[in-house]
Amino acid sequence: MSVLFAKFRSEIFGMIGVLAVCGVGALIIAWLHIQRQDDQISTQATQITALADANKGWVVYMKRRDQLRDAEQRSTLLLQDKLTLIEGQNAANAAQLQKLRDENAEVREYLSRPIPADLRRLLDKK
Repeated sequence: MSVLFAKFRSEIFGMIGVLAVCGVGALIIAWLHIQRQDDQISTQATQITALADANKGWVVYMKRRDQLRDAEQRSTLLLQDKLTLIEGQNAANAAQLQKLRDENAEVREYLSRPIPADLRRLLDKK
């Protein structure tokens, strides 16, 4: 066996050298790949942090928008109630005026006169 080893010694050392160089090359390639992945992870973490901060801003905006919508809804309902009340008061006033016209000759005579021009202009501005 020592004769066989002596005969192929240089080839065996050459193979060991090639394997060592390939191992070192594979180690360098693996290290560069890991570094690139670390850089990508770092970039993605920065982007995720920026998106999370932006989302926090949107959450605050959405809460404020919902509050404003609730206030608008309450105001709309209140305005509708007031409008209904005013319409009811107008109907009651019209009925009362009609009753006064029917029952009181002085009111009937006053309401039959034409409206003065100055008062008509004020009423038309409404």
